[in-house]
Amino acid sequence: MSPKASLSVLMVCAISQSLSTKPRNPPAAVLDPEPLVAEAYGLSMHLPAGTMVTTQLTDEKLIYVFTDGREVGAWGMRLQPLVSARPGATAESLIQDKISQVRSTGRRFRIIANHPGRYGAVEGRLLYLQRTLPDGAEVINGWLILPTAPQQFLVFSLVMSADRIGLLQPVFNASFATVNLRSQEEVTAQRQARLERGRMVIDTFTPARLRSLISGPTLYRIYQPAASGRADDETEIGYFTMRCLEAPRGRLTPERLPSSYGAMESEEGLMVIIEARAIVDAATKHYVDVEGRYWMRWTRSSEAWSVRMTERQGVTEHTTAQTGIRTREVLTVIHSAREEFTRQPTEWSIPDKAYLSQPEVFGLGCLLPRDGSVTGPMAFYHYDSRLRRVPRRIDDWRPADDGSGHWVLRTRSSLDAGVVTQIFDAQGTRLRRIDADGKITERIDRQELRRLWQAKGLLAP
Repeated sequence: MSPKASLSVLMVCAISQSLSTKPRNPPAAVLDPEPLVAEAYGLSMHLPAGTMVTTQLTDEKLIYVFTDGREVGAWGMRLQPLVSARPGATAESLIQDKISQVRSTGRRFRIIANHPGRYGAVEGRLLYLQRTLPDGAEVINGWLILPTAPQQFLVFSLVMSADRIGLLQPVFNASFATVNLRSQEEVTAQRQARLERGRMVIDTFTPARLRSLISGPTLYRIYQPAASGRADDETEIGYFTMRCLEAPRGRLTPERLPSSYGAMESEEGLMVIIEARAIVDAATKHYVDVEGRYWMRWTRSSEAWSVRMTERQGVTEHTTAQTGIRTREVLTVIHSAREEFTRQPTEWSIPDKAYLSQPEVFGLGCLLPRDGSVTGPMAFYHYDSRLRRVPRRIDDWRPADDGSGHWVLRTRSSLDAGVVTQIFDAQGTRLRRIDADGKITERIDRQELRRLWQAKGLLAP
């Protein structure tokens, strides 16, 4: 399958001299204009421009890992939760512990800054120091500690070589000044408000509304834009077609004849069919072909899907499958591999009424009202095949501000996911999708896609 992003384990610690903690707008050339939203922790901030963000789950703790995307090894930073075993622990006492730990090494160090600051709804503590490593290298490291509840904290850790402090200190000064941490009460109230708006939207998904999704096949190209801005330099990633139709449940298995359907398989509902090809390595003709069929009862009370994924490289093939079945509040998903004869079922209880079936996930931009009656952030639960779980997603639905009449849907598929932006026309047709990593999906004519792929020596549709 496509290569998985590797997560490097970085040193913890940080930088610099006195730092204003009064929030301010980030300098355009210094910080990313799009804020990082660590929704799981109720935190937002503007990171240094060009920062690469990854996450990892360790002992059920979500950890954010930040690195300089412009120069490898220039600096590294982590954000993670901390639960102190010491009764009455504070950000100040934990900072003193850090100083004691450094002092106990017996090596030379000096404190650059150690002071409190206001970060949104909480009072935190910031420590910067310079110390000598065993090999004689001088580093700047330190900690920003923010309390979130009794004996619970969020900890930023940053590290860089001492000779970079003059260049990077103003950047991190500006970044930390934008940190905003909401209280737990604010986070809970906001999440409930979004979920309530999601429930309201679900109530509008009547059979008539769902039937508005029915449409013929639409072809989409997936590519990575080139730094040069030239179309010829763009990297092809894949393509897919999507069509929505009314169909019996039995069409989840295309090989079966309608005459063999039982009562359950004969029931009509909404079906979304996805046919896709992804490029793993064009040079070795390594591709992945996917066929996904997603069915839902018109009353929304049940759904089922079947996804077959075949990885091809030369004459070698490897096929995996995913089958999903939901009856009211119970969802079962089965992963299997033909060559290994494996079958792995997992079951979930749907946690809330604000749940999107798989066909609704594909058609959400068309289903959402475009009359201004519902706008802003809303939340839904859904099955995420990448994560293999049922997370809460956040969707923000607003009219485009360019006067085009288009609508924009910004989605976080889970609390720690990056933002995916989709643009829809006034009829609810998706025109474009921009992923958090810059990858673009957009409508294209089949002949144009064939011309593009053939010109690049790819297996064209």
